[in-house]
Amino acid sequence: MKIAAVIVGAGSGSRLGAQIPKALVKLAGETLIVHAVRGVCEAGISDVIVTIPAGYEYEFSTALENAGLRARLVVGGRTRQESVAHGVAVVDADVVLVHDAARALTPSAVIRSVVAALENGHRAVIPVLAVTDTIKKTDANDVVTETLDRSILRAVQTPQGFDTDLLRRAHEQGKRMSESEQSAAPDDAALVELLGEPVFCVQGDAESMKVTTPFDLAVAELIVSQRTVNCHESTR
Repeated sequence: MKIAAVIVGAGSGSRLGAQIPKALVKLAGETLIVHAVRGVCEAGISDVIVTIPAGYEYEFSTALENAGLRARLVVGGRTRQESVAHGVAVVDADVVLVHDAARALTPSAVIRSVVAALENGHRAVIPVLAVTDTIKKTDANDVVTETLDRSILRAVQTPQGFDTDLLRRAHEQGKRMSESEQSAAPDDAALVELLGEPVFCVQGDAESMKVTTPFDLAVAELIVSQRTVNCHESTR
């Protein structure tokens, strides 16, 4: 089975307070996109496509080359959904993983679990975590209307894995949704769900957190530091 990965790196860094694309923000001395691409490569996937903002080809290619990594760069679109569609359009593989550069520290074990589920015949696979907080629905006036049963709720992560033809069909059907972030699908699995296709869940990992705010970045720095300590202790 031939596998490719599309890593979405075209998002802005505005909520991080950065004046550059989020994927170029540094974490422990290296950009988020370097961490993300390295993680995918360490999981055994060599065909990697990165979606980038127009005008940043040099910055992305330089960051990856300096880290000894290779990836094909594709200019993204107006929304995440559109950027994924641009990346998937150049995929030449049976299955494709769609990953967020912002989830730069996703453990290889999670990526391998998604791949294993695809190899076992599932056509759409997502990593998830059980929800631990109490979740409530509210109305337009911020008044609670319902308390949801968290035992059946899951927080969704990436990479999400798909049969490539299925994902292309899902994006084609949902193309009009991608015109703005307000109307776009929340993730690629949601587009597949609209086709009536089942989506299979595998266990995610807390370290696969999404770096969105300065607080998230600080937590990610701690994770990298702990990994470094663990690595040093295991080689003693």
